Amino acid sequence: MSKRIKVLAMLAMVTATVGLFLLPQLALADGNCKNLKGNLSVVNNFDGTTSGTITGGEKLNGTTRATFSSTPIPTPDASTISYIDNFSVTTQKGILATSNVAIYDTGRGLFSEIARIVPDASTGDFAGATGVLFISGQTTDGGATFQAGIEGEICFISGQ
Repeated sequence: MSKRIKVLAMLAMVTATVGLFLLPQLALADGNCKNLKGNLSVVNNFDGTTSGTITGGEKLNGTTRATFSSTPIPTPDASTISYIDNFSVTTQKGILATSNVAIYDTGRGLFSEIARIVPDASTGDFAGATGVLFISGQTTDGGATFQAGIEGEICFISGQ
């Protein structure tokens, strides 16, 4: 058997072995995905952070904190900005951490965020979880408080 064939055979065996170890974890994650939906109430702390609560969200019920990691970024629409923030939900079962990208219409008080779960920063039942949450809502008092819906899918790595 030539050296080239031996190397190719070894690579095939390594690939197959890695695949066998990863396949059960992927199947487990697929079987533990939950669609969740709740209500988010937030207060602007006017120091680059917000704090709030999620209710009606089952596993998401808890307190929240967002820390804005960018200054507002202008968009082609003068009354609309975009921003980035790090968001966490502290529940009785752990902390869910997300990295968010958002858009905010200052004229209408409307906003929407894509919240990508950060598996390595989440703890407890949320440790290693993956998924995306969507947050959409509005302010009726010029940005002092916000009301929103939060929903999406969380894939847990264990039978949570």
